[in-house]
Amino acid sequence: MFTDIANAIKNSNNIIILPHKSADGDCLGSSYALKLGLLKLGKNAQVVVEKKDKDAKFFSIIKDAETSVSTPDLVIAVDCGDIDRLDTRRDIFNSCENTVNIDHHGTNDGFAKINYIDANASATGEIIFDLLEFMQIDIDDDIAQNLYIAISSDSGRFSYSNTTKKTHEIAGKLIGYNIDFPYLNAFIFDKNSKKELLLAKEAIKTLDVVADGKIASVTVTKKVIKKYKATDSELGGIVNYPRSIDTVQIAFYFKEVHGGVKVSMRSTGPDVSKIAKKYGGGGHERASGCTLNMPVKKAKKIMYNEAMAVIC
Repeated sequence: MFTDIANAIKNSNNIIILPHKSADGDCLGSSYALKLGLLKLGKNAQVVVEKKDKDAKFFSIIKDAETSVSTPDLVIAVDCGDIDRLDTRRDIFNSCENTVNIDHHGTNDGFAKINYIDANASATGEIIFDLLEFMQIDIDDDIAQNLYIAISSDSGRFSYSNTTKKTHEIAGKLIGYNIDFPYLNAFIFDKNSKKELLLAKEAIKTLDVVADGKIASVTVTKKVIKKYKATDSELGGIVNYPRSIDTVQIAFYFKEVHGGVKVSMRSTGPDVSKIAKKYGGGGHERASGCTLNMPVKKAKKIMYNEAMAVIC
């Protein structure tokens, strides 16, 4: 399938790359690594993110080059589990005749003309690494840094169950370049702003543990979000607090939004992607999410019941 993607790229001059909304390390690292690789082929390439994602913490360590594309002849969605995750940039994708979808979410339904989905990859960054090698594009220090950010962030610093032998092999090649990987890992996982800690404090106040400690959740209300002017990036790690409880099998993070609640799920074993997909969401077996158009109290009841049906 890389052959189809490679041909699409070779036959295009102006390429737009679209990472998913609520941009994280994998979608940004993968997207900008791909962009830098395309520039080496002499292509005009640009990564277009949501306006509200431009403050994501990862941008301070992502390597980029100033470019601009007005009318694309190819659009590539990167690390995007479904077309709705393109949010306001969905029109960019739909307006282009030639589209590619590169992803590692098992729930991806293949919404592009050309689709490459590998649910066994720890991160989309692994797929981009393979694609660049397949196309014989030289990986330099900047590309290596972006790919390392992608893979380390989505594998939990190589600690999540999605980490494989191949993940370590690719990471081993990447740290052979001139990248400060100890600093990158510390930045991604250990450094927080004061606001992020205050938001964590607010979330932990709402900690709810049920089912003999097997299910736990935290909630962030619209009131708290407004009080701290919190961004998606600053709230991105909240779900890790209930997940860190030693007895928990399924952790939930409920975030109040206009008209409902966004639900993030993490698991130590049960497949939560099935729960997410049932309610119009998606993701991975152990990390998924969905949005419910209802109050938090009702959403918690529904999610708890779903979790109870699948916990060990």
